[in-house]
Amino acid sequence: MNIRFKKISSAIAIGLALSVPLIQGCASTSNDPRAIAAVEDKPFNAWFDNLVNQIQADPKYKRIPIDTKVQQNEFLVWLHDAYRKKTSKQELTQKINSTYPGHAYEAAFIASKLP
Repeated sequence: MNIRFKKISSAIAIGLALSVPLIQGCASTSNDPRAIAAVEDKPFNAWFDNLVNQIQADPKYKRIPIDTKVQQNEFLVWLHDAYRKKTSKQELTQKINSTYPGHAYEAAFIASKLP
């Protein structure tokens, strides 16, 4: 499991360098079982990887300021819950917009890519 966390953490570092707003592997420093479940969910991770590629290809997309481990884990759980339909696309968009004002385009972009 630690190898998976390290791999995901590397992907996060690369993603941040490319202004990707999503944080995938910070559960390695957290005991939050929801974040750990998201990291271990292979279909979710495949979707996330595809989302990262789409974000990188969109010049209009601006980085969401997700800078702390707490923010990273929280955002990861939000994404995972929306991916697994525990929350709706609209609820995810509202959470992003209320927590990160000025990123309505990014919130809508992410929500539009959910299955």
